[in-house]
Amino acid sequence: MKKTTIATAVGIVVGSFAMSANAALTSSTTLDFTLGTVDPSASCTYGTTPPCNKASYGNSDIVGSYFVMDTNGNGVEPSEKTPIGSFNGIHLGTTQAAGGSHSGGVNGTESPNIDAPWTFFGGTGMHQTTSPVTFTGGSGSTVDMSGWNVNWNGIASIPLVQQSASIACSTTSCSDSSTYTIDGAFHVAGAGFTTVAYYLHLEGHVTAVPVPAAVWLFGSGLLGLAGVARRRKSS
Repeated sequence: MKKTTIATAVGIVVGSFAMSANAALTSSTTLDFTLGTVDPSASCTYGTTPPCNKASYGNSDIVGSYFVMDTNGNGVEPSEKTPIGSFNGIHLGTTQAAGGSHSGGVNGTESPNIDAPWTFFGGTGMHQTTSPVTFTGGSGSTVDMSGWNVNWNGIASIPLVQQSASIACSTTSCSDSSTYTIDGAFHVAGAGFTTVAYYLHLEGHVTAVPVPAAVWLFGSGLLGLAGVARRRKSS
């Protein structure tokens, strides 16, 4: 094998490393998100003046991750927030189906994927995707969540029509270990809730997929061959 051929091969592998590092932010990266929880300190007190925006006296807000079904058309209210938390998280560039929704509360028969099962309007549900979630930039970029979908109350697929969705990260590149938030606005396209506004708020961290060890070993082998070629030429 000629030195120039080996050098070209090594260059291709090194280039592949760089492409994998960049692609890791938009393909096969996991976005885990924290479970939404009640924030009792956010409760309104009788007589409190604006900007206290709780739906009613004593209604605590939700912090962390949640979705909202705006059934009364009044915008996001704490009483409409349903807390959600990661199961597998969002795998960018991968379609993630869920199944096993049913009436009644969570009972362990569900097949979750993105998030753990939750209960809404007397039925158990989970989020899923019919096309991959992607974003091509860093912090502040638009997120393609056009395949965001719900499996709920025995209904296999409830589409959500995306109006907007964006990501904000603690680092400009949204790299590995960055914290992030995603805020999205949609409307429901089925299951008796058609045209009802739906909002999504996720908070969590980014986990980039490492380059496989086999790829590094292959690259090391090519570099070794290059060294052998140099020694043979010198001799």
